[in-house]
Amino acid sequence: MLVLLNVFLLQAQNNDVKGSKDYDLLGRMPDYYILNYWDYQFDSHEFTIAKGQKQVVEGRKIVIRYEYQNAFDRNIKKPSYLQILRNYSNAIKKANGEIIFEHRKAYFGDYFLKTLQGKEVWVEVKTAPDNGRRYTLTIIEKEPMKQDIVIKADLIKEKIQAEGKIAIYGIYFDVGKSLIKPESKESFEQIALFLKENPDITCWVVGHTDSDGSFEMNSKLSLNRAKAVVSYLQNNYSISPDRLFAQGVGPLAPVSTNDTEEGKKLNRRVEFVKK
Repeated sequence: MLVLLNVFLLQAQNNDVKGSKDYDLLGRMPDYYILNYWDYQFDSHEFTIAKGQKQVVEGRKIVIRYEYQNAFDRNIKKPSYLQILRNYSNAIKKANGEIIFEHRKAYFGDYFLKTLQGKEVWVEVKTAPDNGRRYTLTIIEKEPMKQDIVIKADLIKEKIQAEGKIAIYGIYFDVGKSLIKPESKESFEQIALFLKENPDITCWVVGHTDSDGSFEMNSKLSLNRAKAVVSYLQNNYSISPDRLFAQGVGPLAPVSTNDTEEGKKLNRRVEFVKK
């Protein structure tokens, strides 16, 4: 386990937000406590891997925000943002990790390491510009999403008969792309089963996005994703081309607010609409 300097650690931990803890592979800077803490089973984060180049990594996501014990006491010298970055980059290098990118003027660094068990861990250290008062660790333990809920062919039929459409949330794409991810397979099997058991039904396959990005980009993306779904069903399950018709409406038909991440997830979907 990597450990940073632990002077005054116990005192700082007494002020940690309830339910929080340091990440197993990384300790904290001395005299800092955990101000905020989030632990998501599955989420994503955009890491900088080179100047002007980003990479989205998915998996378990842990966000830990630390604040200095006497953050607002001007008479106490706090560590500088560079001191914080150097502590973490040195600790990661000692564990045979990599420095992917550091931007000292923007107060952040992105790092990568692999555990003895082979788990890939991506870490972003982002500091406040006001002389080390606060810093945040964003950690992704890279792994594919485990699909917990798979829609069933019977439910698809029921929704189509009752409402004329169904939103499918078990089809997954890379961020900003129309490439279908492998974990979508179980959902496709049920969609194909529904279509084969109901050969008289034809559908619009409609792609939807959230409102992030330009309207033009989202319109194109939603159409390309709908086309990808149609092609996948035709190529892998021999669904006739005259039964599915692709369309994309971008962010025009939200089912929830785009002001929250949960709302955006609901708006990113593919719908099958009976013709």
